[in-house]
Amino acid sequence: MFELAPRLLAVLDGGDPIVVATAVDVQGSAPSGTGTSMAVLPGGEVVGTISGGCVEGALYDTAEQVMATGVPVLERFGFEDPSDPLADWAPGLRCGGRVEVLVRRVLPTDAVVVDALRAAAAGTPTSLALSLDAASLGTVVTASDGCRTRVFTEYAGGRARCIVVGAVEFAVAVTNTAAMLGYAVTVVDPRPVFLTDQRFPAAQERVVGWPPRVLADTAIGPDTVVIVLTHDERFDAEVLDLALRRGAGYVGAMGSRATHERRLSVLRELGTPGTERLRSPIGLDIGAETPAEMALSIMAEVVAVRRGASGGALVDGSGPVHRRAVAAR
Repeated sequence: MFELAPRLLAVLDGGDPIVVATAVDVQGSAPSGTGTSMAVLPGGEVVGTISGGCVEGALYDTAEQVMATGVPVLERFGFEDPSDPLADWAPGLRCGGRVEVLVRRVLPTDAVVVDALRAAAAGTPTSLALSLDAASLGTVVTASDGCRTRVFTEYAGGRARCIVVGAVEFAVAVTNTAAMLGYAVTVVDPRPVFLTDQRFPAAQERVVGWPPRVLADTAIGPDTVVIVLTHDERFDAEVLDLALRRGAGYVGAMGSRATHERRLSVLRELGTPGTERLRSPIGLDIGAETPAEMALSIMAEVVAVRRGASGGALVDGSGPVHRRAVAAR
């Protein structure tokens, strides 16, 4: 639900109710993970997704019922025996997984839920615990109640930060893509003529200044992504040194292999630790040429590094396709 916070708040703040369907337990292979949600807004508009296909059609029907009655429903999809001929005639997950979905109505007066949504939209860490027991289904659970009922807890860890150094054309596309993925993006460049609101509307912050000085005064940690796109030998290596020393979760720099070797030479002189973590040349090899394609290549690598994935083609791998943690207890 929290991934839809801005859209949901726009409706709730206008005084209208919504219905939220949230995957509260996922077993086996399924398209979406625990905590992903689909919401039905007044007038029948749908935002978000659970799994696609007939499951969402069935959930839409349930959502209309819940909107009218206010009574929450716990739906279950999936089959014990996928070879059962009746399985083709009922909603299910053709990938063989099983999923439980809590469908509940949220009113503008549901202060605890609305406050949690507002915190998530602002990038503040928050959580919300909901009962999955029949007698109290969908109600908010406090810490004192948690030991006596089955509970689903949804977490929003706050928005990870992406620092893009260099207000070049590639940076516009990277900023847009990173923001779409939920990052709070800061763009840094010493040239005010290039770093404008008009060029970077998706950036949360635009900082005109000498990049090493800006980063020296910026909090950097495991949830920080640092992407250097400047090709400026006056400060590129110093920026990378700062990012690596402070333990940024991802550090990447655009440039040729020859440029990478020159930067490594400077980093060795600086005694920079962790240079093996530097992703340069930056991005996954997808044959990218345009700025939009380069942004896709770069942010795909960011996701792979932060999730501990290889970044290779799924068709060449084995084992489960989806990585996920269990959020229900």
